[in-house]
This record gives sequence, structure tokens and C-alpha cells, in this order.
Amino acid sequence: MRWLLGISLFLYSAGAFACSVCGCDPAALTLGLDRPSTRSLRVAIEDRYLTKESGEGPDAEGERENRMVVRAQFAPARNFVAQIDVPFFLWRDHLNSAGFNDDTARGLGDVGVTARYELLRTGGFVPRHVLALVGGLKLPTGRNDRTIAGELDEHIQLGTGSWDPTLGLWYTFGDHPWTWYASGSVRLNTANSRNFRYGNVVSGLAGVRRAFFDERLLISLEAQARYAGYDRGDTGYDPDSGGFLTYATAGAAVGIGSNLMARLELQVPVVKDLHGVQSEHPVAFAGLSWDFAL
Repeated sequence: MRWLLGISLFLYSAGAFACSVCGCDPAALTLGLDRPSTRSLRVAIEDRYLTKESGEGPDAEGERENRMVVRAQFAPARNFVAQIDVPFFLWRDHLNSAGFNDDTARGLGDVGVTARYELLRTGGFVPRHVLALVGGLKLPTGRNDRTIAGELDEHIQLGTGSWDPTLGLWYTFGDHPWTWYASGSVRLNTANSRNFRYGNVVSGLAGVRRAFFDERLLISLEAQARYAGYDRGDTGYDPDSGGFLTYATAGAAVGIGSNLMARLELQVPVVKDLHGVQSEHPVAFAGLSWDFAL
């Protein structure tokens, strides 16, 4: 049942800090907790739904989106795994200050590449202790030139237009049927061609996962904490962006047959100390993953 140890499950990242298009969400750095078996390929599809609002008066705006991610992971060696994420917005709505939908976008988002290298692995076939370095880079593949009424708006874009690296450190402790894990990571958001950049993100996570029924059911609980800086452009910073936010996250994964797994996850904001006026809501995820021996 090695494939069960490699589920793309409960991970690091920010839900929707400054703007959901920034890519900071639990679809990133999935390799921190789990990985496919050596010389095997995992293909997964994930769907995310979220809503949020920011600003007040004439500056108020809202976002609603449904984003699908196609993910592939390959493990050429025991201590190294590579991953690529290809996001596609099924729809991404922008709401104006009156609460009306004034823009809907669909299409490719920012592709991400990630690598995981195990610095420490002890405890045999199913390791008891694993310390892994996980790094990623978000590429500017999503459209970043969209306009409303002839004017560019950063919050209606499908991509940030920037190259954004992330670096994280993961530790897991396995004591079957329990797995305990923790991580810390930093995301550096660079400026796009209009000199706009989303705030950098520092995040931490601690969680526990329990296996049931011969590891065909996995239940997970997590606490996530993140801080993001202000978004900045040529005209200064956005006062309604960034801040501190914590999530309580619960998830479940079910094995179907010998190489298919389905999962559900829900993030609920708990403690909020966001800059300016911002409203965060629960974020829901659903996904399927398949493992193939090569």
C-alpha cells in the first residue's frame, strides 16, 4: 500500500490573501507531506471553489472562482520528486462596488513547478522520520493584460505576470496509524511588467493524519497560520491587502481500488487580523489522483 503514502493531500499555502490569483493556496507544495513511490508517476486533478471581498464604498470589490488544477508528479529516485501544476479557471468572476458581476474570465492560470529533496529519511520501508526541502517556482503563463472598460485591473487577471519562488521545510513523524507533520515556508512575489507585486507570504502549518480500514480511509486535521505583506504598485500599497490569517482545515481521502484515491478538504478561517477591509470565507477542495508504475 505504498501508493497511499503518496496522496496529494493537506498541504501548505495561503488561501486567498491579497488576491486568489496569486496562487497561494493548498494546491501548492503538495510534495511536502506526501510523494509517489520511486520510479512511479502520479496524475491528479483538483477543483477549488472560493469567494472573498475587500475594500469599502467605491473601492469595494469581490471575487468568486472555480479553478481546476491538473497535476503530475514523478519520483526518479527515492529522495527526489518533481511536480508540475497546470491550473485552469473554469470561471473567475469579479464583483464591482455595487455587488454586480462586471467581469468573467476563463482560461489558463500560472503554471507551477516544484521539487522535493529528502534531507533525512529514517525508519525503514515506511519511514518514521522524514525531513524534506521543498522548493517551487510559479511561472507567468496566465493572461495578465485583461481590462474592464478599457482599463487594466490587477484583480481580474488570470495570472500575476511575475516569476514567484517558494521555499519550504517539511518534517513528518510516522507512528502507524498516525502521521504528525509540520512545515514552514516563504513565498517571494516579484514585480510584473507594470511594477505591481503581491505581498510576500510567510506561513506555518501543523497537522495530524489518521489511517483507518487498512489505510483505505485517511482523516486529517490541520492548523495553518500565514502572514502576507501589502500589495504594491507604482501608486503605493493597497491598504486592503495582506495581513495575518489562520485556518482550521479538515480533510478526508478514500482509496478506490489499488491506484485511485478521492479526497475532500475544507479550510475555515478562524483568526483574522487582515489589513484594511477584507472578508475571507471557507475554501473547498475536491480531487482525484492516480498512480502508475513506470
